Amino acid sequence: MPIEVTMPKLSPTMESGVIAQWLVKGGDTIKEGDVLADIETDKATMQMKSYEDGVIALIDHQAGDEVKLGDRVMVLAKKGEDPKDVASKMGGGATKAEAKPAPAAPSGGGNGKQQYEPKAEEVDDEGEEAVAVGAGGRVRSSPLARKIAAEARVDLARVKGSGPGGRVVRKDVEDFLAGKGGVSAPAAKAPAAPAAAKAPAAPAARISTAPLEEKRIPNSRMRKTIAQRMVQSKQTAPEIHVTLDVRVDKLLALRETLNKELAAEKVKLSVGDFVTKAVAVALRRHPALNATFEPDAIIRHGEINIGIAVALEEGLIVPVLHRVDEMGLIDVRKGSEALASAARGGNLSGEQLSGGTFTISNLGMYGVKQFDAIINLPEVAILAVSAAEKRPVVEGDAIVVGHVMTLTLSADHRAVDGATAADYMRTLKNLLEEPARMLL
Repeated sequence: MPIEVTMPKLSPTMESGVIAQWLVKGGDTIKEGDVLADIETDKATMQMKSYEDGVIALIDHQAGDEVKLGDRVMVLAKKGEDPKDVASKMGGGATKAEAKPAPAAPSGGGNGKQQYEPKAEEVDDEGEEAVAVGAGGRVRSSPLARKIAAEARVDLARVKGSGPGGRVVRKDVEDFLAGKGGVSAPAAKAPAAPAAAKAPAAPAARISTAPLEEKRIPNSRMRKTIAQRMVQSKQTAPEIHVTLDVRVDKLLALRETLNKELAAEKVKLSVGDFVTKAVAVALRRHPALNATFEPDAIIRHGEINIGIAVALEEGLIVPVLHRVDEMGLIDVRKGSEALASAARGGNLSGEQLSGGTFTISNLGMYGVKQFDAIINLPEVAILAVSAAEKRPVVEGDAIVVGHVMTLTLSADHRAVDGATAADYMRTLKNLLEEPARMLL
């Protein structure tokens, strides 16, 4: 029996995905674990992998298409099956090995999903799809680049392509909209100064008064999802905020000592690692904060899975570090680094994006003194972490210099009372001010 490959669920809240680009083409032999395509979900651009071996007989959609969860995206012929016969029976003519890897689903015939065969006038000499841009000019571009350009009303002739042969791809259009991309037409050169002319002295540095350029940047699926979820959180959850200052001199001293011992292993603990570990230990003692809210119940979770907010160029993403209370500091550091690297490389797995029970948002690296984070529903709390900085502190009757950071807990008042939130923050403060207590 042929294998029907469907759009997988790559994030917990995913309902559909956009095929950003195909990484395979018709006729390719596929092994289990091979990456088939990059899929843009509501969370991030992620890899769709194959769970079967086979030969690609049919591809149902082209790059740029939005496909509902569970809908078919391709058909694989199993060992001993003729890919041409499989393609014919499953909805269209055979997909040739040399066919382009972004087929579309034309209307009519079979179940309406056939091999995409571009018309001769739509294909240039190298088989790349092209877009007419005037009387005779054409711009080679990817389908997703054309879709974004059309939404932003951008003439692709103005965008400099970085793909093979100068092909315009999605990143080129996004960079152009963000003011980073160049234009395809060369800029006119200024006339050379006469040989005898003396260059004027450079003017003193001053703030530019040039007017800003107005730009229209289409919202990505991630940005749309962030907007929808933030509005939902603010409209749904009545928040309570609890803020404490934490003196971290002992923590910084312990971190310095441990990092010297770990230098040979190339492990360098951050202040954030201590915060993550302390958050997990405090949650074990205060399970009311390690919960999610449902209309008919509050679910207190058995595992402590910490979501760590990571800022990407296209928006905020929250990969999850699982069972943090069972980890040592070295495991927390390595796990956090792996999550951040996967997030920035677009390689997060479904497991790494699901199962969170509490979230940390850390802006300490930006020097932020204090902020309130928005709850990541359906979780009931999120911790905002600010910078550890030198401040005057009182010791007895004297004022001394100490390292202090401000932590703010945002909690869903439907599930968490003020006293409960304050008690949790008191425990967290004690753990960070006396970090050895994390080991008890």
